[in-house]
Amino acid sequence: MKKLSTAIIGAAAIGLFLSVTPPVNAQTKLIYNNFTPPTHPITLMAKRWSNEASEASGGKIKFRFPAKSLAPPPRQWSMITSGIADVAMLANFFEGKRLTLPEVATLPFMTSTAEKTSIALWKTYKKFFESANEYKGVKLLSLFVHGGGDLNMLKKEIHQVSDLQNLKIRVSRGMASKEMKAVGAVLVPTPGVKTFEVVSKGIVDGAILPSSDIAKMKMIPYIKYIYTVPGKLYNTPFSILMNQKKWDGLSKDVQAAITSKAGLNISRHAKAWDDGLAEAMPKFKAAGIKYLPASPKLVAEMKAKFASFADDWVKAATKKGVDGRAALSFYRKNAM
Repeated sequence: MKKLSTAIIGAAAIGLFLSVTPPVNAQTKLIYNNFTPPTHPITLMAKRWSNEASEASGGKIKFRFPAKSLAPPPRQWSMITSGIADVAMLANFFEGKRLTLPEVATLPFMTSTAEKTSIALWKTYKKFFESANEYKGVKLLSLFVHGGGDLNMLKKEIHQVSDLQNLKIRVSRGMASKEMKAVGAVLVPTPGVKTFEVVSKGIVDGAILPSSDIAKMKMIPYIKYIYTVPGKLYNTPFSILMNQKKWDGLSKDVQAAITSKAGLNISRHAKAWDDGLAEAMPKFKAAGIKYLPASPKLVAEMKAKFASFADDWVKAATKKGVDGRAALSFYRKNAM
C-alpha cells in the first residue's frame, strides 16, 4: 500500500511538472502591431526583419501581425506598455515630449539616403542618447527614418518662399509643421495614412512628405511638381518598441536572436524607402510629373528661415545631459 501511494504521489508530481513546464520546442508568438498599408516601406521592413529574427531563433519565436491596428497611431507607446501588443512601430512625434533626443533626425538638410541616415541615427543613439534613458518602460529594438520630406505640389510652381505664403500644405507633426509655419503657409496636419484623402480631393495645394510615398499612396495623378532640397526638408524618426516584461520573460538565447536582427539591421532595412523612390521615378516621368531640384533662391531662403531649429535641438539635448553640439556633429557626419 505504501509503495502504491508513493507511485501515485510521484506520478502526480510528474504531471504537475509537465503542466507548468513548456515543451523544449515550444514557440513564443509575439504580436507585432503595424498600422501602415501592406505595401508601405515600414510594413515591408517589419516583415523582413521579424522573419530574420524568427529564423535566427531557430523558430522559437514567431511574429503575428494583426489584420487591423490594435490602437490608433498616437497610442502605440501606451498600447505596448499595457501589453495589448508585444512589438510595435512608433512615429516618434506622437511621443515628442518624452523622446526629444532622436528629434535630431528631424532637422532639415541632413538626410542623404534613408538607409545611411537611419544607420547614423542608431549609431548616434548608442553613442550619445542611450544613457539619457528616454525609453524607460519599454525595450527599444531600433530606430530608423524615412526617405526625407520633399515639397510635392498639385498645381502651383514654387520658386521662392513667398510663393508658399497662404497655400494650404499637408504636414505631419513636428518639424514639417514648424517649417511651413515659418514660410507663411497654411498648415493642414494630416496623418500619413490619410494624406491621399486631402490630396485627391484637392483640399491642399501641396504636401510635405517623402516623394516615394506619392507612388505608394496612389497620388501620382494629383501631383504636378516635386521639389527636392539638398539634405531634404525634414525627416521623421521611428522606433521599434517591445513590451519590457515580455522581453524580460524571453530566454537569453531568444533575446540574443532578436537583438542580432534588430539595431543596425533594422536601420539598414530602411533601404526600402530608397528602393521605393527608384521604382517611382519612371512612374513620375510617365505621368508628366516634374521632379526638380528646388531653386537656389528657395533653398537659401529656407536655410535662413530654419537656421534656429538646430540650436533649439542642442538646447533641448543639453537639458537631458547630452553634449548636443557633439551629438549633432556626429550625426551630421554619419548621415551625410
